[in-house]
Amino acid sequence: MNIKRLKHIILLLGIIFLLITPSLTSARPEYAAKESRNCPYCHARDGPPQLNELGVYYGTHNHSVLGFVPSPKLTPTPVPTEEIEIGVHMNTWDVGLTALVAILLMLVLIFIIRL
Repeated sequence: MNIKRLKHIILLLGIIFLLITPSLTSARPEYAAKESRNCPYCHARDGPPQLNELGVYYGTHNHSVLGFVPSPKLTPTPVPTEEIEIGVHMNTWDVGLTALVAILLMLVLIFIIRL
């Protein structure tokens, strides 16, 4: 078998693989129509082919959601007990004075360079 023929066979197998792969790995619109749900119902936020917990159950239980019980949340969202103030407090002069001095020094430097 010569090299040219071998390259043609490998190319043909690669094309066949590329044509078959999307049908094996892509989301199925017929499942969405069957369940009357959108894609995020079974797929993670990253999109197909990543499945969420329900999507894995659906695929492993003969394409049915009957009997699915979602796993309980491990950690509930904590309720804040006190109000926490977040942000920069502009009631102190040290930050403002430092910035003012830096700007004035830059202006003086620019004035000296322009002379």
